[in-house]
Formats: sequence, structure tokens, C-alpha cells
Amino acid sequence: MAVYEILASVLILGGALLVLLSSVAMVRSRDALQMMNVFSPATGMGLPLVVVGVWVHLTGRDGFDWWVLAVSLVTIVSLVIVSSLASNTLARAVYHSGAPVDPRTDPQDLARPPGE
Repeated sequence: MAVYEILASVLILGGALLVLLSSVAMVRSRDALQMMNVFSPATGMGLPLVVVGVWVHLTGRDGFDWWVLAVSLVTIVSLVIVSSLASNTLARAVYHSGAPVDPRTDPQDLARPPGE
């Protein structure tokens, strides 16, 4: 087994492990806002690790290619931007929908009027 295959495997398995652990934590969360919060490691680090692992594998197998690098970088940037915007939008929608929030969640910044 080549070095690039080992590195790619470690990156992909590490990313998949982050996604799995985030999913388990999401199921164990007490409310919808916490579910949104615990899934951020998967979207912010897990999925980009998988993309980097795929890039390492393709580069090791086929040689360096600017197009594969560009697609990988665009994918990573897109994942980070879209996951950030989607998480923020969904969290605000959950909060404004009136879904119950665990009383142990502190601070309740969204519940306080501005200036308090």
C-alpha cells in the first residue's frame, strides 16, 4: 500500500468518524438548537476532510492536476459557506417557530430584548 493511500484513508476515515460522532451527538441532543450546534463539526471539518482525502488519493493515483485541485478547493469553500449559512438560517427558524428550548440552554441571547 502506497503512502498516499494510507494518508487518504486516514483523512477520509477521520472525516467519516467526525460525521458519525456528530450524528450520534445530534440524536442525543435535548432540543433542536443543540442539534444544529453539535452537527457543525461534521459540516465544518468532517466533510472537508473527506474531500481532502479524495484529493490526496486522486493526486497520488493520477498525478497532480490543477483542475482537481481547483474543484476540491471550491468544494471545501462551498461546504463551509453553505453549512454556515444553512445552520444560522435553520437555527433562527427553529427558534422563531416556537419549538421548545431546553431551559438548561444558557445564555438565551435570542430571547433577550436588544440592549439588555
